[in-house]
Amino acid sequence: MLQVSAQENLAPINVTELQGKQISLLARLIGARRILEVGSLGGYSALWLAKTLPADGRMVTIDNNPVHALVAAGNIKEAGLHDRVEVRMGNAAEQLEEMIEEGAEPFDFFFIDADQHNNVAYFESCLRLGHSGSLIVFDNVVRSGEVRDPEAANPAVRATQQVMELVGSRDDVDGVVFQTVGKRGHDGMLVARIV
Repeated sequence: MLQVSAQENLAPINVTELQGKQISLLARLIGARRILEVGSLGGYSALWLAKTLPADGRMVTIDNNPVHALVAAGNIKEAGLHDRVEVRMGNAAEQLEEMIEEGAEPFDFFFIDADQHNNVAYFESCLRLGHSGSLIVFDNVVRSGEVRDPEAANPAVRATQQVMELVGSRDDVDGVVFQTVGKRGHDGMLVARIV
């Protein structure tokens, strides 16, 4: 998958192998049968997550870039997981709202790794598409410590700070940030559980 993504000139911003293992373990620990991902890129994180699904499990991954969606769909088909993974192309906030309006079956696990300035909207949609016990995981939340800056001007950082504030202030969600240090420096993931 990584080779195909590189050949298609996709940015090398996919999760690392360690992060892929981390999210797949979290999905496995809760016995996820339905997974929703925002930000497909080339399908690498989708592969890590889809491998945890039982035969009747289902996953939806969304990307607003048609090239990303096409590469992800091809990679997922090549991995033999196209029977359980649906790749959607389009604006994720709109796609999530459509799922809510359609009364989609709740998801057990969410992985958000996309345009971070929309993190608050994604978080609110996940709450509506999840259930008690669902996990919501946001990638790239530490950003080399930028998230600690109360004066941050970056919209991605501000939205991430707002999601952390929401998780910390709500009674129906419990969460923690796991920091990571590795190939891409100092970052982390926010893991929140709907209670």
